[in-house]
Amino acid sequence: MLRLRDLRSNARLILSGPDRVRFLHGMVTNDIQALTPGQGCHAAMLTTKGKMQADLIVYCDADRLLVEVGAPLRDKVKAALNAHMVVDDLELADVTDEMEEWGVYGDEAFPGIELAPYHFVIVDGVRVARTPELGVRGFHVFGAPPAGEPLGEAEAEVLRIEAGRPLYGKDMGEDRLPIEAGLDDAVSFTKGCYLGQEVIARATNLGHINKKLVGLKLEAPVDPGAKLSAPSRPEAGVVTSTAISPKLGPIALAYVHRTLWDEGTALTLPDGKMARVVSLPFKI
Repeated sequence: MLRLRDLRSNARLILSGPDRVRFLHGMVTNDIQALTPGQGCHAAMLTTKGKMQADLIVYCDADRLLVEVGAPLRDKVKAALNAHMVVDDLELADVTDEMEEWGVYGDEAFPGIELAPYHFVIVDGVRVARTPELGVRGFHVFGAPPAGEPLGEAEAEVLRIEAGRPLYGKDMGEDRLPIEAGLDDAVSFTKGCYLGQEVIARATNLGHINKKLVGLKLEAPVDPGAKLSAPSRPEAGVVTSTAISPKLGPIALAYVHRTLWDEGTALTLPDGKMARVVSLPFKI
């Protein structure tokens, strides 16, 4: 069954002008210069300390870059881009209110279209981009979608957590490095200089981070923000997102200390109930 999710609240920004690629390449963690028309990538925008300001998706057209960000990050990303557009020959346009966006999910979504994540094709004048954020076959459609059954946000949230995909504002923010959040698909470890790169390079070269995002199978439901403990470490981590999975029962995403993030490790919640670490994505 084809499922439709209303994504019109997402922000859609267009960068145009001769310096657009060079400019954005220096602003985000992924390799924008490597993109060719029809390709896209996940990327993060960092502070000078390497912490997450935002995550975003970049789509490459022949004459422009389309940047997609979550609704709460619209003004923040625009302000960050505008603040660095000093001597560059480019323009930033907010087309959020002029361009529809829908999520289309299910095995029957656009049969015959096989794309790498974030790459896209134009179908009858509509951009159709492959997206992995719910762990099922899915696309973001920038225009009128095909017919289908609505996918509500509560159900989408369960799929997101099952897929182990962090959400900015819940599972990551300006207190996290992208590599702590498991955003390896958003970071190029070979590209040149970008804002916050020194911190990411240092953490990567050291070969470890202190905490990372993992999955938890829970004995009972808990609320986001619940603290995790273990005999060896009273402050073992914190829960960030929770859901009741129809197939798995209570599950969560959480940041856990590196001494305790191995699969199968038992952790304790404040109410004395148990949580067990699992690798992401959850195995359904």
